[in-house]
Amino acid sequence: MLERILDFLSFTGFASLYWGNLVMLLVGGVLIYLAIRRRYEPLLLIPIGFGIILANLPLTGLMAAGGEGQPAGLLSYLGLGVHLAIFPP
Repeated sequence: MLERILDFLSFTGFASLYWGNLVMLLVGGVLIYLAIRRRYEPLLLIPIGFGIILANLPLTGLMAAGGEGQPAGLLSYLGLGVHLAIFPP
């Protein structure tokens, strides 16, 4: 059982986590907690917290540019939506 857990952790993004990623994930979680539970500027802190969490997920390809047959990352699609005036700037 322990061998399977170690195999799972070595083949997923958990193997490439650094201490800086964990600290920033914690900061994002604290900001979301403050926004929801303590009601400190929720319209500001919730998007910042989710942005911190998304940017620090390991091996997500969030900022991948895409190319010949390769899918682009989330930020490329959001930028395309702004460029095509689907989303407001």
